[in-house]
Amino acid sequence: MSIPLSWLTEAVTVEEIDTDVREGRMSGGAQKWEAHKAKMRPGDELRVYASPLDSWQHLAGRAGIALVRNGRVVDDVLTMLN
Repeated sequence: MSIPLSWLTEAVTVEEIDTDVREGRMSGGAQKWEAHKAKMRPGDELRVYASPLDSWQHLAGRAGIALVRNGRVVDDVLTMLN
């Protein structure tokens, strides 16, 4: 599934996500996170994303970390799904 730019929220760092993985706050996406990091290039940005509130109310919500390159989401790590 492609992540719309409108779902993107705050920027995060590799170090912040590594800490979340290390402390068990991202257990579902830990393996994919390592692969995600390997895809990163200079100038890439990591952004938190979440689908709109109504998607959560209809049990179709998604949230995670998006890899943004040149203004496009090129990969994502799903961390929450309902």
